[in-house]
Amino acid sequence: MAGVLLATLPDLPVPPLEILASGDRVVIRVPGKDPLPLFAQGQRIAGFKVSVSCQLDSAGVYLAIYESTYDLLAEVDRGPLLRFHYRRYQQSEPSAHIHVHGHRGALSHLLSQTGHETPHEMAALHLPVGGSRYRPCLEDFIQFLICECQFDAEAGWRAHVDAGRERWRLRQAGTVARDAPEEAARVLRELGYQVTTPDPVPAAALKALRNW
Repeated sequence: MAGVLLATLPDLPVPPLEILASGDRVVIRVPGKDPLPLFAQGQRIAGFKVSVSCQLDSAGVYLAIYESTYDLLAEVDRGPLLRFHYRRYQQSEPSAHIHVHGHRGALSHLLSQTGHETPHEMAALHLPVGGSRYRPCLEDFIQFLICECQFDAEAGWRAHVDAGRERWRLRQAGTVARDAPEEAARVLRELGYQVTTPDPVPAAALKALRNW
């Protein structure tokens, strides 16, 4: 994570992240209270924070992300503008979602008509973005900052983002195959692989497949 940040965004402190142990979890985060800087044409105009908490999965075999947050913050008051948030064991909200901190009259008016508790706070909405398996990764957030927001970037940043995103999606593909082994076997057979069905047949992870 620290490597892809340093290879893509300019003038970050070294190291940009710290690793802490917290009970049965490992937390990777921006050290201290200050966000990491974001520049446009060499001028610092915003900041961002990264925080990822990891622990062993329910089988005790693979390291899984328990919670992650990627925040874009205003430089003026350090208040959040956008938050990409994931929490593995979420119940009442989408496990992966985006908060937009802003205001738009038409949306506020619509929410007030539906009886929403906070119709004037867009940040109260949790915009779903694919759940546990298909949520945005850090590389998606970095490319969003560079391409959509047009913050300054290091030369050659795209190759690092592409490589990191490929690694992420390959890991997720393996996880999805464990969630739906029969479907994974069916697709592999269609591609010409010889797949032997074990006895007993592994059950699909319905919670992972249905989770919001």
